[in-house]
Amino acid sequence: MDDHNSASTELVERIAKDIQAGTFTPGSWLKQVELQRKYQASRPMIRLALDRLSQKRIIQHAQNRGYYVHEGDGDEVMELLDLRAMIECAAAHRIVANATEKHCDTLYALARDFDEKTETGSILEQYEANLIFHRELLSLSGNLQLVTLIEDLRHRIPSAPASQWQTRARVKQSSAEHFQMVEAVSRRSANDLADVMRKHILQTK
Repeated sequence: MDDHNSASTELVERIAKDIQAGTFTPGSWLKQVELQRKYQASRPMIRLALDRLSQKRIIQHAQNRGYYVHEGDGDEVMELLDLRAMIECAAAHRIVANATEKHCDTLYALARDFDEKTETGSILEQYEANLIFHRELLSLSGNLQLVTLIEDLRHRIPSAPASQWQTRARVKQSSAEHFQMVEAVSRRSANDLADVMRKHILQTK
């Protein structure tokens, strides 16, 4: 990958993460001049990044008007969450089969980092820590395309985690569920892991 493509990909990721962190709220318009200033990027780079985000359905393009943050309806969001749950839970058996004690230690450390971020971190820092934990967990399936697919699905769900962590109690519950996942992996219980993952994604009790 050349420097131009690398910089473009990095810019796309930065904007996508800010959208998911709630920096840009659902329905808001993305003004290219403001984005140039915020990300210290040229107009062509910003335009290319917006085009790519539109292709991923993270944002929408309105002809002759510009780009705005995708605002999914309730049914769409629930279908995307349900799809995530189906895919991730199906990988539970592979995850527990591949996990070593060292992997469990790493997962525990990442779960603890997220927990600490719930006390002292910003929403964006919480998002980053959460993403790292889930990326590590899913990577144990041995299928890196699965990791990429789930991250793409995450980007299609508007304004997470701002929308999914609306209360302090929900944030702490998410943290507790991380530790429950690690425990299930360490006990090599694929069924328990799948159950916690499903509750975690769908936010059921």
